[in-house]
Amino acid sequence: MKRETIVPVILAAGSSQGLVFPKPLADFGGCTALDIAVANCAGLGRPIIVLGSDAGKVRPFARRRSMVVVTHRWRSGQLNSLLCGLRRAPAGAAILLYPVDHPLLTRSIVSRLVRAYRTRRGNEGIVMPRYRGHAGHPVIFAPEVLPEFEAAKTAREVTYRDSSRIRYVTVSTPAVCTDFRTPETYRACLARYEATRARRTALSRRRKISTRP
Repeated sequence: MKRETIVPVILAAGSSQGLVFPKPLADFGGCTALDIAVANCAGLGRPIIVLGSDAGKVRPFARRRSMVVVTHRWRSGQLNSLLCGLRRAPAGAAILLYPVDHPLLTRSIVSRLVRAYRTRRGNEGIVMPRYRGHAGHPVIFAPEVLPEFEAAKTAREVTYRDSSRIRYVTVSTPAVCTDFRTPETYRACLARYEATRARRTALSRRRKISTRP
């Protein structure tokens, strides 16, 4: 398969609803949700961050190596944000669609999706994770699929238009399906994030102890 550049389009334009802070700036262990998203996409093309609601508050926190796009039609839904990102992407690039409100995603998950994309069959233009039968995010779209979004009413319409062109990557974590929209779901995500970080820290310590002479 041709090794196109894969450009992350990080969707961070939506309303924060009942949260007292912009969703992209939600704190997870000293990092923002936006920081986590950008870090997880390290090694791919230059990230395109699409802002809308609270753009003025969020923009100063966007990393310098990212491209920031602001849409004033963010109330129109995810497709509008996606199109704003696509129109700024390099010609011929594939797109990694990454909603900023999935803070439990990891670089390992992104890497697995990228490997699956690089080894996909010729008819497979979409790669997405799946947990216990439920499709999740992020999703990679091949360049040949992207023009379809211009005439679509929703992103979902394009994604599921032809199931034979989807390559699913089965994962063992609900992170691909876990987002936050309210104070309650934010707290739930934060608790899971902190528990996971604690397990990793403990495992790292055990490994260091076991390798001591």
